[in-house]
Amino acid sequence: MDSQDDFPQPRPPAPIPEELHSIYEAGPFRVCLTCGEALTDGRIYEIQKVFRGKQVIFEMAVCHSCGEKVSREFSEESLDRVKSFLVDSFTPSAEAVHCHFCGFPRALFENYTLVGACRKQSLILPTVVMCDACGEKLQGLLSQKTKDVQEDFVKDNFPGVPADVDFSPSLSGLFP
Repeated sequence: MDSQDDFPQPRPPAPIPEELHSIYEAGPFRVCLTCGEALTDGRIYEIQKVFRGKQVIFEMAVCHSCGEKVSREFSEESLDRVKSFLVDSFTPSAEAVHCHFCGFPRALFENYTLVGACRKQSLILPTVVMCDACGEKLQGLLSQKTKDVQEDFVKDNFPGVPADVDFSPSLSGLFP
């Protein structure tokens, strides 16, 4: 029983699911929103899409380096609270069929956020689903400093988006 067949073989990375493709680019995201660099060069990046019903109201792809730069501006208080929320509430699952924080079935809520960690054209971790209620709970943990950083990020990268639009925070920079 010393055969390599006795050991589980690593699975190849999954392709990025269509629900994480850009509706504006009509396919996979190609460049980082912040730095404009290609996402096909092997860098790790995050896709975030916010849905209101079946409509995407916000989408972005940000490379890990740019996500780290933004998260360095967050207050320590916010980072600690968000990390605690993730540790206490996150339930991993390979399927995107329920909120990964409260467990409520995705088919029963209209508003939610999808987050995917990617490299090249592959999903490197399962898609994370956050329902609107959990997004609001997470947003409520943030300090005013962090909320201001988020607002500045939206103003700088999405001109014309109303300042009072409430997006769940990106998970970039929260994992080593």
